[in-house]
Amino acid sequence: MSLRLLVLPHDTLADPRVAMVPEVAARLTKQGWQVQIPAGAGVAAGFPDSAYKAIGATTLTAKELAKTSAEVALTFTLPVTLPCAGAAVVIGLGTNATKGASTTMALQKLPRTTRAQALDVLSSQANLGGYAAALAVAHHLPRLMPALSTAAGSTKPAKVLVLGVGVAGLQAIATARRLGAAVSAFDIRPEVAEQIKSLGAKVIEVDGPTAEGKGGYAGTMDAAGLKTLQEKLLSFVAASDGVITTAQVPGKAAPQLVSAAAVAAMQPGSVIVDMAAASGGNVVGTKAGEVVTTPEGLTLVGETNWPGTLAQTASRFWAQNMANLLALMVRDGQLVLDDELVKAMVL
Repeated sequence: MSLRLLVLPHDTLADPRVAMVPEVAARLTKQGWQVQIPAGAGVAAGFPDSAYKAIGATTLTAKELAKTSAEVALTFTLPVTLPCAGAAVVIGLGTNATKGASTTMALQKLPRTTRAQALDVLSSQANLGGYAAALAVAHHLPRLMPALSTAAGSTKPAKVLVLGVGVAGLQAIATARRLGAAVSAFDIRPEVAEQIKSLGAKVIEVDGPTAEGKGGYAGTMDAAGLKTLQEKLLSFVAASDGVITTAQVPGKAAPQLVSAAAVAAMQPGSVIVDMAAASGGNVVGTKAGEVVTTPEGLTLVGETNWPGTLAQTASRFWAQNMANLLALMVRDGQLVLDDELVKAMVL
């Protein structure tokens, strides 16, 4: 087999992750792939050019990139046009049918099935995001997360509330629990209650609307239902030292679960981490990409790329997801796109 795998360049200041790491590239080169990567693409994630060269990958200057082509090109966000001579298949997140590519594959279209889990970048990155969000609460909170007894006095565990219990929410619960917080959680899908309990957190139950979407995601809710939910959650938000919100609906603006009244009711020093900031936010007052301190002394964290804060591990997970995907796309040394999971992602 002699297939070329190209990692497309991106702005590493905006996103320090890289779509292929040396250790995964090493396995791919042994399988016959020729791995090509823009010079410096992995540096921000802790992978210097020398690490790629050591395993037989080729690093490309901008001029070399413009002249090269590949059977498969990897990226985070699908470009409108390719910054290279061409590619048979371009793989990334987004909705652009990339010009200069014979086929474009959108990773978010991957079916949410057991067989697809090994390819699922949304889940692998959300897992890390939930971990990072819990650490952010601990970082910004001006008090200890765990209970502690000393000669100078004792503290009770911080109260952390997680709203939205998908992959990110479950990891946020588990991490906050490991940090010693007393954790409670809520989701508009009643069936996730057992998962919350299994992590040692308390299930918040409110007599309000539910919304089950497709593929395991939460569904949309009308304005009246959302207002009712905000009112039902207000007292739980107000009683929390830290709140982590993760609720998102694919292709839609994030639902605002935390009202301005709920934010105002929290104690000074409390922290809210809004993981949905990039899609509009779950919290009134959140600003995408910013950390806001309210007049009442609350901290609202609107980071939009939580996996990017753990760039090295996030890159490893992404690269392994891609290696698993490539294994479905090659047969007898040839690129074949007939697997049902692969076909589901083609734009």
